Amino acid sequence: MYLEILTSLLLIIVSILISLYGSLVGFGGGIFMVPILITFFGFDFGTAVGTTMASLIPSAFISTFLNRKNKNVDFKMGTLLEIPTMIGVIFGSLLISFVSIYSLKVIFVVFIFILGLSFFIKLGSKNSNLDLFNKLNKLKPSFVIKNKYHSVQYRASLFMLLFFGLLSGTLAGLFGMGGGFMKTPIMIKVFKIPAKIATATALFMILVTSITGSISHYMQGHIYISKAMPVIIGFAIGALLGHKVNTHIKSTNLEKLIGFALILASMTMLVNLL
Repeated sequence: MYLEILTSLLLIIVSILISLYGSLVGFGGGIFMVPILITFFGFDFGTAVGTTMASLIPSAFISTFLNRKNKNVDFKMGTLLEIPTMIGVIFGSLLISFVSIYSLKVIFVVFIFILGLSFFIKLGSKNSNLDLFNKLNKLKPSFVIKNKYHSVQYRASLFMLLFFGLLSGTLAGLFGMGGGFMKTPIMIKVFKIPAKIATATALFMILVTSITGSISHYMQGHIYISKAMPVIIGFAIGALLGHKVNTHIKSTNLEKLIGFALILASMTMLVNLL
């Protein structure tokens, strides 16, 4: 009895910390929470993923609701990027039978690690990454999104949205991940969206993904309310705290936190490969 209570309390505390950080950087926290549930709390893979998906619903909803009040959520960008992402997830899951997942995971780990480093150091020449993306981002049809509240604007090509949406979705489907940690850096690096708007928009997309994912996992019997409740409570509290911290943090510091989270994510995936 006492052991169960202590385990639940520990699970709530861990979930708060993971959700706080995940809400800050726009990842949600699933990529960190799933291995923790499996390694330290004895969850099987299906239950760990289902529990995390269910927990992301209230946390992503809270984050989206609060970020919307600050005009940080770009619903247009989020919707246009999420549609091809969901198609990519289906495509990626079908590819599993035809490709070497281990080799792809090794390449993916290296890619995520380098992407994380790029938030701390400039890789290549000054314009090496800008020229290609800027040219592709001007391909028609394209449009300029203006955020009058924050006095910023950025261009998005439908071709780029389709390509990167399919890419992140395919990788998510191949590796059995939510793909949330791909969307934030893509929006920042490719579409030049300010960090706070990118993280808030990514959390809106995670809300959509987590709802559809939870329905699927519930139907497969991967979600047990008694097991999931401590994580759900912790994720909800973490989202509230994450929003509080987000309002006081500078965009430059937020980008460094995102970079560190990507490096941490690559290390997590590397450990899972060993």
